[in-house]
Amino acid sequence: MELDELVELMKVKKAKPGRSLYDHSLGVQRIAERLLRRIPHDSALDECILMHAFLHDVGKLDDRFQAKLEGKLKRAPPHAYLGLELASRFLDCDEPWRTIALLSILTHHSDFHEGLYQREINRNEALVVDGEVISHSARTVEKVRETILAGDLVYDYDLSPVELRNLYTLFNGVLRVADWLESAGLEPGSYHLDSGRSVHSGVIEYLKGKGHELRPYQRLVIGRGGGYFRLPTGDGKTETSLLATPADVSKVVYSLPTITTTEAMRRRFETMFGDGMVSFSHSMLFLSLYYRGELEKKLIHKYAMKPIFVSTVDQVLLAFFNYPRFPVRELALRNAHWIIDEIHAYTPYTLSLIVNAIEHAMKYLKTRVTVMSATLPHLLAEELERRGLKPLIPPESVEDRYRSRRRVEVQVRGEPLQNAVDEIARERGRTLVVVNTVKRARDLYGELRKTRDDVYLFHSRFINEDKRRKMEQVEKIERGILVATQVVEVSLDIDYDVMYTEAAPIDALVQRFGRVNRRGLRHGKAYIFEPEGKNAHLPYDKDAFNASLNLLGELEEIESELDLLKINDRFYEQVWGKYEKKLNGRPPLFKLRDVSRFRFADRQLTRDTFITLPAVPRPFLDKAIELAVKWPEMSGEERLKAAVYVIEHTVNVPIWVLKEHLHYNEDLYSVFGVYGIELNYDPETGLGEE
Repeated sequence: MELDELVELMKVKKAKPGRSLYDHSLGVQRIAERLLRRIPHDSALDECILMHAFLHDVGKLDDRFQAKLEGKLKRAPPHAYLGLELASRFLDCDEPWRTIALLSILTHHSDFHEGLYQREINRNEALVVDGEVISHSARTVEKVRETILAGDLVYDYDLSPVELRNLYTLFNGVLRVADWLESAGLEPGSYHLDSGRSVHSGVIEYLKGKGHELRPYQRLVIGRGGGYFRLPTGDGKTETSLLATPADVSKVVYSLPTITTTEAMRRRFETMFGDGMVSFSHSMLFLSLYYRGELEKKLIHKYAMKPIFVSTVDQVLLAFFNYPRFPVRELALRNAHWIIDEIHAYTPYTLSLIVNAIEHAMKYLKTRVTVMSATLPHLLAEELERRGLKPLIPPESVEDRYRSRRRVEVQVRGEPLQNAVDEIARERGRTLVVVNTVKRARDLYGELRKTRDDVYLFHSRFINEDKRRKMEQVEKIERGILVATQVVEVSLDIDYDVMYTEAAPIDALVQRFGRVNRRGLRHGKAYIFEPEGKNAHLPYDKDAFNASLNLLGELEEIESELDLLKINDRFYEQVWGKYEKKLNGRPPLFKLRDVSRFRFADRQLTRDTFITLPAVPRPFLDKAIELAVKWPEMSGEERLKAAVYVIEHTVNVPIWVLKEHLHYNEDLYSVFGVYGIELNYDPETGLGEE
């Protein structure tokens, strides 16, 4: 078959109802061409990338696929498999690009793994067009699989495994995104920024609308990212990082530590740039989109299909662990401005993942990376410089901003926080109480509620439905007492008059201080109390907690926030050994040497933290199980409602709590992927843990 014959055949066959295979394939090729204009790469690859984009769906010529489109068949063999041998005839590329292009076609719907399409190979499925077999793909698929698994491209063409993976994710990322955009009727302009200058103008107009002018250091950084900087809490870190976006980048990727902070930032970005410019993702994306009435946009948000993408940092790191569809996740970082907020907020292990990811993204994806924090310790700054990041704001001007303010007066009490209940109850205005465990938060809340009605509770052990309500409540409190755990530390724009807090690692305490007198318009006070008991350090590392206890007295003597930074630096000097061990150990992003999928990437992101699992508490358990049992007979609309009910009534609990109170139901787990937990639940106080 000649190419012109193939084209004529593609013109009479369908890619989907009402659209010819030729029109779809040509559309994908044209979008791929426009995507490549914004992605730094070797232009010698263009012809091969664009041809494989045109040929990716030739397996849809098959009679069974056409019959399925017409509703005559329910299933057809996978077209990515069926068309591979036919596509190989027209891929006139040099090696190793040709094999990489074939692998990309083979995996544009299913990620690569050792047994990919083995069933079709065993059946010797053939491409059948108008009743005639025109191609057998089994041998071609086997050869591609064997070549990749044996590492032949690495040995024969002097490629490192990382370079091979990078080429594959370029081919496959461009193909998948172009395919999705064309199928959805979207233009590549909806995926990439017109220019980084559009980010600058959006930020400037947003600030003007709030009555603010650009500060000198904000003018200084315009277009200069990436790098790193630190600014005091409330000094516009987010806007400063966005202003640093280089004019020539194709995307902004903004990473945060938690779902709560991601949702808050998503709302801010939609105000700043318009919701048509912003996509977002986190582990509760399904529920968030359901509340917005946008479930049909799940792929657009999950895979950063808009010019500005805000997400929890794990959603980005999953790309480097070869999580399913990792080439699409990685494409979003190519020529992007990756902003990592609150870099201090991660454990040594997760920080090592982030730092290694930064280094890889800068080298192979041409990503510009900007890192920021109000409490960036000097040892971490030095590590970032070793990885290629430079300071964006002169340290001396930053010191002036810290030296010029003292928003909180600190007093240390050598007693447990429970002793101050009566004192807290007498406070007026907005009072923040931060404790380190959910149980103590719940107990303290109960005591305060005996004397006052305007007491509120916020922690991580609420079901998802109530957590959303609680978050909205926290943001609207104008007067009263908020009792909370660490969930209020990071990136939340809340402002209180006084804080009572349990001792914690110094960097965590500094973040908590940032929730008091945030605007610097009052005289803020913070009282620090010391937890009692054998496990008083939990949930923190014992050595870090004890190092902080030794420095608490110095907090009472601070004359400015610069003193806070110096104390924080001394804290990190005492605990840096654990960070160094992770940072300088075996690189944890081991999948960067592989093109195979890795379904358990999310487990790598929780290795050194308290692992939590989703569970349905006792009051909602019977209904959840009933929905799981009835699942096979449900309509699509009924399944949607059932899934929403179960997710809304799920809470993440520590694995040790779940083991103590587990109610395992096979139907519940197999349908919804959650457990039952034999603990009561109260919408006011949360899960009734022991």
